[in-house]
Amino acid sequence: MYAKSKNISRAESPFKVNNDTVVIDTEREFKFTKHELQELYKREPVFQESEYPDAPETAYNDRKTHDFNSELGKDIYYTLYAYFLSKSHSSKKHTVRRQKLIRIYRDINYIFGGLAQGGTYFGHQHTRILGDAEYSLCLGDFYDCYDERTYNITKQKKLYLSALDQQITDELSTSYDFAENEKSKLKKELSNKVKELDNLITDYFYLERTRAFQYSNY
Repeated sequence: MYAKSKNISRAESPFKVNNDTVVIDTEREFKFTKHELQELYKREPVFQESEYPDAPETAYNDRKTHDFNSELGKDIYYTLYAYFLSKSHSSKKHTVRRQKLIRIYRDINYIFGGLAQGGTYFGHQHTRILGDAEYSLCLGDFYDCYDERTYNITKQKKLYLSALDQQITDELSTSYDFAENEKSKLKKELSNKVKELDNLITDYFYLERTRAFQYSNY
């Protein structure tokens, strides 16, 4: 069972219902019938409401259905994971945090994709980040860590972002894959992403999840 997919050029709300078709919309559009989603919901325990869901990678490895064996299939699985788990995270607070986490994770993915000159890994990650972000929301609820540490994170954040910016500088300075004029342009582009992260990471929850996401994926 694979959803029909269509590439689209804009990011919209990821979940829409059109008659009997459910459209799960990222930069790629996945379409399912309501019946297909109901069957997946029954067969995959992690898709069912739970306070303690497995991380998306664990859930994927332990899945009951084998309809998602390809890399595209894994993209779809992560998107479905986010879709079903989002049903229990529908408050305004969750919506704001979800959107911010997705932006943060995609900025990190963009930075490391730029340093690696792209590649299929980063393209798949762009979609799978939906599942990672939703799992982070689950962790925030379970551990009540949204407000766990309310102290000023300015110094910690500065250290983290400085290290990330330094990594960009070091990687580019030692790379022979870019012409010198390309390095300067890319450095500016990636440093702007670091500045964007500075604005997005506004409390300890975002800082902790950003570091965890980077260190576990890149």
